Amino acid sequence: MLVVLAYAIAALVLPGSGPSTASVTTYGDASMAARTSDLAAGLGLLAAGLFAAAEPRRRLGVLTILAGVTWFGPDWEGWNHGLALAVSLGAVAPPIFLALVVDLALSLPTGRVNSRLGQAAAVATYTLAAVAAVGRALFRDPILDPHCWRNCIDNSFLVRSELGLTRTIDELWPGALASISVAVVLVAAVRMASASGPARRQLWPGLGAAALVGVAASAYASTLWHKPLEDPHSGLFSSLFVAFSLSVVALAAGIGWSAGRTRRTRTSVARLARELREAPQLGGLQAALAAALSDPTLEVLYWLPDAQRFVDAAGKQAQRPAPVPGNGRAVTPITRGGEMIAAVVHDANLLDVPDLGREIGSAARLAVDNERLQAEVLAQLEAVRTSRARIVEAADEERRRLERNLHDGAQQRLLALSYQLRLAHADAEADGEGELAALLSSSGAESQAALDELRQLAQGIYPAVLIEAGLEPALAGLADTAPLPVELAGVSSKRYPPTVETAVYLTVAEAIDDAAARDATFVHVDVRERDDRLVVEARDDGEQRGAPPIELSDRVGALGGSVQAETTTLRAEIPCA
Repeated sequence: MLVVLAYAIAALVLPGSGPSTASVTTYGDASMAARTSDLAAGLGLLAAGLFAAAEPRRRLGVLTILAGVTWFGPDWEGWNHGLALAVSLGAVAPPIFLALVVDLALSLPTGRVNSRLGQAAAVATYTLAAVAAVGRALFRDPILDPHCWRNCIDNSFLVRSELGLTRTIDELWPGALASISVAVVLVAAVRMASASGPARRQLWPGLGAAALVGVAASAYASTLWHKPLEDPHSGLFSSLFVAFSLSVVALAAGIGWSAGRTRRTRTSVARLARELREAPQLGGLQAALAAALSDPTLEVLYWLPDAQRFVDAAGKQAQRPAPVPGNGRAVTPITRGGEMIAAVVHDANLLDVPDLGREIGSAARLAVDNERLQAEVLAQLEAVRTSRARIVEAADEERRRLERNLHDGAQQRLLALSYQLRLAHADAEADGEGELAALLSSSGAESQAALDELRQLAQGIYPAVLIEAGLEPALAGLADTAPLPVELAGVSSKRYPPTVETAVYLTVAEAIDDAAARDATFVHVDVRERDDRLVVEARDDGEQRGAPPIELSDRVGALGGSVQAETTTLRAEIPCA
């Protein structure tokens, strides 16, 4: 690499000290613009690679340095009176350069190719580039090459001159070059399309520049296909080279930007670890890590050994039994004494922090322990709330069953009995049996009264209209039968879970009964959905209200809601999502 730097600087400062000016063997000899862009691209890659190699994951830096070295391959090849080995190496470098660009596009920003498909694409690209490079190195005699214009003498790797094979490789090379170039564009496009929003912001400078490199190389391959004799004095070839060089400059800048952002993120993680060590704040670990890693989708899940499950900071069970990497997500375990205490699930494309678990686990042990204990307590509370909700749901289901049994059983039998008594009464009157007719009439009245009472009892157990028609008709019926005027507002015809509709119905019923008991002259009920909650607010003009009924508070609380009572207002918030 030192030879490359020395030659590159000499070619920039002393134009005549590079390839001989007697014949043009590089684009740098043809114009100062080409020379400047050539050096800017190669040196930019080398600088970006050295900057990226300072990170713990050095693969990205190494790939970038190798890309910078191979970028100068054509300059080596055109180095008149240079080392024969360097000239021969330069002749096989161009295919390897594009393969390295594909690898860079696949491995940004962490330096690793995570998917099997990406690994297969990298292997296929390297294989194609190796076939082209090795074939030219072993069987191409530059003296016999009719299209030779850089180095037409030296090939240290020549085993046997195969003019036919070399001609075939030369004919296929533009197609191979175009294939690799298209692969660069496709890789960049697929990775950008499949990345999350934060990852896309992290990747676009590098991947966008890689796509530009692919487009420029494709244009060069297309031109070479139609014009095999490359001419650096040609305005077309010269423009293509400058465009290609500038796209490589952009790639170097994108890699440097990505490495700089990775370094800033690592610094943020280290600073976060120090802050958590000094003054851990309960409940802020996930938010702090999300900000440090620039990943709003980051999750911190805590392992509860007794329950053998993962929960979040709110104590709710994780969606999956165990967090596993995949679909662009990475899982970093936080352990202590060899035992897992938490897991950080984050975007795999944002940052590769192999020591994240160690840093957070050691520096923020108190914060992690506090949060895990809090999550365990909240998980227990969530279990209790879920159990209460199941009890309420079971009770409502039993009430619905009793209402159906009364409606379909006892009510139907009483209705049939009432009908039979009316028929018997009509027959007794027709036969002139007045005393029997009077007795049957009295029995019919009693059976009708019993039927009415049974209907009211069934309605009190569980209103059938709430099951069949929903909340709006049920509340309307409740208002019609209320002992005082009731005004309803905001009630939607939307259906909600049965437990939610029942809670709203009983809240309104309790508000009406309580207002009547306090000598109110009206009740205004407002039922509206706000932020995944049904808010029920009942106002009246009665006497001062006491605390909300315990049974109503328990029912609403079991669903994760709350009940508040003020002087003449009863307010309930019930989750409905």
